[in-house]
Amino acid sequence: MKIGFFDSGIGGLTVLKKVVRNFNNHDFYYFGDTLNVPYGSKPEYFLVNMLENIFDFFESVDVDILISACNTTDSLVKKGLVSLDDRSFKYISIIDNGIEQINKGEEVLLLATSNTVRSGSYRGLLVDKVKVKKVTEKACPLFVPLIEEGYWYGPMADSIINYYLRDCEGRYDKVILGCTHYPILSNHIQKIVKSKIVDPADGIVKTLLNMKLPYLKGYPEINFYISGSLEQFKCLSKRFLGRMRYKSKYTQLIMYSYYEKEDVDIYE
Repeated sequence: MKIGFFDSGIGGLTVLKKVVRNFNNHDFYYFGDTLNVPYGSKPEYFLVNMLENIFDFFESVDVDILISACNTTDSLVKKGLVSLDDRSFKYISIIDNGIEQINKGEEVLLLATSNTVRSGSYRGLLVDKVKVKKVTEKACPLFVPLIEEGYWYGPMADSIINYYLRDCEGRYDKVILGCTHYPILSNHIQKIVKSKIVDPADGIVKTLLNMKLPYLKGYPEINFYISGSLEQFKCLSKRFLGRMRYKSKYTQLIMYSYYEKEDVDIYE
């Protein structure tokens, strides 16, 4: 089975790692748009064009399943700005798999990028579908640059996390990590919020289990396609994936997305 993942950088590795551990020897394809990271502050029309190009790429390599490992772009799909009609792969939403772990009547804190918060994708589903008691959304724009630079612990990480979350201790039943980068900081976040952490990647594993995706013996093969620095991505990905055993190939891939005036008019 060919399974694809995409994100603005290394954040989607938090999803990839859990899927590989649970299903092992499939053909995995990962696109990290490190040239344009972070997505959380990019204009909507830019991300719409980029996402269309990403979908085209994954069709060109004939993936069977495409897993959204980016909440920001998944929110564009939720808003109907990017269509899945006529796509050959099965698309799995990261947002849906975060929502599925929340129960009626709970008080929820969503930590996400600025674009994800502005989209209202989580809030709409939590309020209308799940019927939560309360949802608070907090954008944490410095988390992604912090992680992409490799500052996963230490005084700098502690200072930035405390800046965003110092008023959130013990106020919520669950905290959704609404950006796939954020689980890399989950231990720091847990120490401050003292609430149950929800990682949407766990829901994706459950979805794949329900689809009867088999566990295959052998060494999984991961094809990494990166738009920015290959060496930076190799360093951080190997550091994060740690002792996970896999075969890998790294390829430079540039995705073109255009800042055209007509796009601004359409998507503003």
